Amino acid sequence: MRQIDDTADLAPQTDRKSVILAAALAVFSEKGIEEATIEDIRQRSQASVGSIYHHFGTKEGIAAALFSQGLDDYWTQLIARAQGKLNAEETIHDLIAAHIGWVTSKPDLARFLFSRRQAVSPAYEQAIRQRTADHFKALFALLKPWFKQGALRRLPADLYAPLLMGPAQEFSRQWLSGRIQLDPRIATKELSLAAWRSLVNDPNGST
Repeated sequence: MRQIDDTADLAPQTDRKSVILAAALAVFSEKGIEEATIEDIRQRSQASVGSIYHHFGTKEGIAAALFSQGLDDYWTQLIARAQGKLNAEETIHDLIAAHIGWVTSKPDLARFLFSRRQAVSPAYEQAIRQRTADHFKALFALLKPWFKQGALRRLPADLYAPLLMGPAQEFSRQWLSGRIQLDPRIATKELSLAAWRSLVNDPNGST
C-alpha cells in the first residue's frame, strides 16, 4: 500500500482521495464494514483525520464514495465493451465478458459492490440509485440500434437489467463467496449465451 506524508499536504487532492478510498477498501475487506473504523482507515492510508473528514465527512461518506467509484469503474468497462460492435449477439457476449472480467480482476471491489445494503447508508441510497440508473441508461442507448433492427425483443424496461445481467450477477456472487469453483472464463460463454437467448427475437419476429 502506497503511503504518503499527509502533514506535508503536497499530494494532489484527487490522489489523496484515491489513497484514502484504496485504504478503506482494504480495511472493509479485512474487517467488514461495520467493524472498520476511521482510525483503521487513517492508519492504512497514512492520512490525517482532518483530511479524511474534509473529503468524506464520516465512515458512511467514505463507503458511499467508494461505492460510487466502484460503480463508475464497473460501468465504464461495460459501456466501453458495448461500443462499436457488428451485431447484437457480439454486443451481448462482450457485455457479459466485460462483467466477468471486471469481477475477477477486482474481487475485493466487486464484493464491496455486492454488499450494497451494508455499504450504502440510507442517506446516500437515492444518489446511488440515480447513479446506477444513469449508467444503465447510457448502456441501454448502445443497445437501441439492435432493438430498432428487431434483433432484440421489446420488453418492459424493468426486465432488461435482470434478463441481461441476472445469471452473470448470480454466478459472480457465488464465485466471490467461494461457493463455486468453476473458472469464470469457462462460465462466460454459457452466461453470455443465456443473456442472448433471453433477449433475442425468435425466428418469427414475435416477442
